[in-house]
Amino acid sequence: MSLDRLFAESVVNRSNHFVLGRKLKPLCLWHAVLLELIDSPLWHGNNGVTMTDLRLAVSICSDSFPKYQIPSGWRLCCWAWRTRKNSLAIEAAKFSAYIRDFNAPPMLWTKDEEAKTDKHCPLPQPLDIAAWLIRHNISEDRAWNMPIGLAHWYYVAMAKHRGADIDLVSPSEQMAIDKIKAKRAGGLAGQAG
Repeated sequence: MSLDRLFAESVVNRSNHFVLGRKLKPLCLWHAVLLELIDSPLWHGNNGVTMTDLRLAVSICSDSFPKYQIPSGWRLCCWAWRTRKNSLAIEAAKFSAYIRDFNAPPMLWTKDEEAKTDKHCPLPQPLDIAAWLIRHNISEDRAWNMPIGLAHWYYVAMAKHRGADIDLVSPSEQMAIDKIKAKRAGGLAGQAG
């Protein structure tokens, strides 16, 4: 049986992500909450990213739970001056690589009945995962600061051990899905040209 590539990606991460001259902490649930809060186009993978969007995201991801410090005043002016010659496209690509490096949750099959009715009170996903991890004896700081992909894997593994009906997409199914996506992308690229 081969090791799931998403699981491997969630536990083996680069530790040297630098964007706009700042070292980023491992992407975690805390960062996800704050990036959602500011509706970051970098987090959502949207186009039209500005240098301000990037500076906000970098500020968030260079800190740990429970802190966040958005630079303002003379600190922001100094940082903006030091990074004035940085390429937005290159720095945004580095930030996207950082997200891909850490955000590797397990792929799950969805069940038709789940899509029709949700009997649970919908909690924000990062809170749900952090609460679940804390309930299972992981400290609050560790739950909010652990790499986000690993937090998702712990969450799913603990749920499965407690009897949850969860079906993971197998590595061979992942490869088949990737092939179909690549084929579709190739077909769309051929239609555009």
